[in-house]
Amino acid sequence: MTRTTHGPVAEERAHEVMTRIAAAWEQGDLAAVDEVFTEDLVYHAPPFPDMGRAELRDFIAGFRAAFPDAHVQVHEDLVDGTTSVHRWTAEGTFTGKTPLLPGAQPTGRHASSDGAHVLHWSGDRVSEAWHLGDWLGWLVGTGVLPPPPGMG
Repeated sequence: MTRTTHGPVAEERAHEVMTRIAAAWEQGDLAAVDEVFTEDLVYHAPPFPDMGRAELRDFIAGFRAAFPDAHVQVHEDLVDGTTSVHRWTAEGTFTGKTPLLPGAQPTGRHASSDGAHVLHWSGDRVSEAWHLGDWLGWLVGTGVLPPPPGMG
């Protein structure tokens, strides 16, 4: 469901917004969620359920509880009209408990994952986001899940 209005997003604005999104994940700057996303945001992060702004704030807070040293490096930003794509690498160490991983004990293991955000714009704010990360690789790397057969 792509919902966009208005004209194309400026490349500088797209980069600025992705930097703010990274700050939310890295530093827990949850004000960024309200600043860069529309009120009717749909945030897709498969395999998790779709989220609005409130659920996204809770999700990021839960992630940061488990991975307080999270770091996101954005490698490139591509803009085409009212859509932008941002390729990144995230890393962190599983040192805290979180409701996102019920029953999982912190392992102290460091993980890294590559991914991308596909952002659909309404004016200068994001109305729909696709967070496409390697969640399986992340959970295996942190020791929450065992490696798939033949991969360990």
